[in-house]
Amino acid sequence: MDKRDTRLVRGSQATLWTLSQDRRTIRLAVPPLRFAGFPKPLDVFMDFDAESVDAMIDRLTVLRARMLPAPPAPGKRN
Repeated sequence: MDKRDTRLVRGSQATLWTLSQDRRTIRLAVPPLRFAGFPKPLDVFMDFDAESVDAMIDRLTVLRARMLPAPPAPGKRN
């Protein structure tokens, strides 16, 4: 991933992620994004079904585990 092309998204998890009224999808509402050449910020909404949410949770769990420091070498454990 090229860090020059990334932006941190800051926002309340309660407003970023919402459950639809019919309880069939979850919506990710990204804060308005500004792009050069666009007169107004771009609103981005993505709706996910339960299967997609499960797959994201699995993938995020793996990635989150990789963010943690490596465990100590076996000889240095208690």
